[in-house]
Amino acid sequence: MHRRPLLAGLFAGLAAPATLRAQSAGWAPNRPLRLIIPYPPGGGTDTLARPWAEQMRTRLGQPVVIDNRGGAATNIGMELASRATPDGHTLVINADNIAYFPMLYRNLPYDLFRDFKPIAYLAETPLVVAINPNVPARNLREFVALAKESPEKFAFANPSLGSPHHLGFELLAREAGIRMIQAEYRGGGPAMNDVLAGHVHLGVFSLGSVTQHFAAGTLRPLAVLSTRRSAAAPDVPTTAEEGLPRVVNALRFLLLAPAATPPEAIAALHAATLASLEDPALRTQLTRAGFEITPTSPEEAATMLRAEHDRWAPILPSLNLNLG
Repeated sequence: MHRRPLLAGLFAGLAAPATLRAQSAGWAPNRPLRLIIPYPPGGGTDTLARPWAEQMRTRLGQPVVIDNRGGAATNIGMELASRATPDGHTLVINADNIAYFPMLYRNLPYDLFRDFKPIAYLAETPLVVAINPNVPARNLREFVALAKESPEKFAFANPSLGSPHHLGFELLAREAGIRMIQAEYRGGGPAMNDVLAGHVHLGVFSLGSVTQHFAAGTLRPLAVLSTRRSAAAPDVPTTAEEGLPRVVNALRFLLLAPAATPPEAIAALHAATLASLEDPALRTQLTRAGFEITPTSPEEAATMLRAEHDRWAPILPSLNLNLG
């Protein structure tokens, strides 16, 4: 559902120094950049954004300062970014589920397609159902059986209303025919902490944020929400293998700038982004954390963002969500 071919020759010319590419594009940053992450610290977005931002620093010659602004299903951080000075020095990274927010929220403080300009998709990671190991279920089928035996006994940690994690869970609950209590949080980090502590039974998380907990035995994976297994967790079955082939969702991260950002700044930031994602150490780090690097052009990113909006249009009404 989320796969797509990359353009041939996408990385042509990446061997040139980024500072030269920026100058040839007519723009280079003259002070530190601000990268807004519209989630609290500690979630999967941080796992991707922080090492990538360090690579951007080496290529642009300026620090990239992380600004975590969690809350309101990322709408606080997105509104802040939409109102930033459009000079190339303020960026925001988010998952592309924001494409369907206009169908969930009546009074969004920004218009995604009017107020932002995509620079590139960066990477994607499958979502995975993870459970506290004290729950006596070794796989998703066993947990579904437990949940059916005891409706509303088990609690799901929802990191953000309207997030891919939330909608992934809603799809799972609908397809499996189970009812659970939802505990709402302001990000993946706080939600994961409560599942780790056993205050909540399970959650849906980005694979990149929980692989270390699987290795330590502090969380147990039940299934990835995908039609194929992840190379970062090859022993974890898919929802399709567990009998729920329509429960498929992933986190796809992209970089955006305020819409009025000059084209030469977009071009320079795009070139530096592609060069950063080609760094061997970064690629190894992100792959081990469960990410697949999926760079695009700005034009591809805009097309894919619109397609994500259109993909959910026939699905959301059936989930009966009312997020205000």
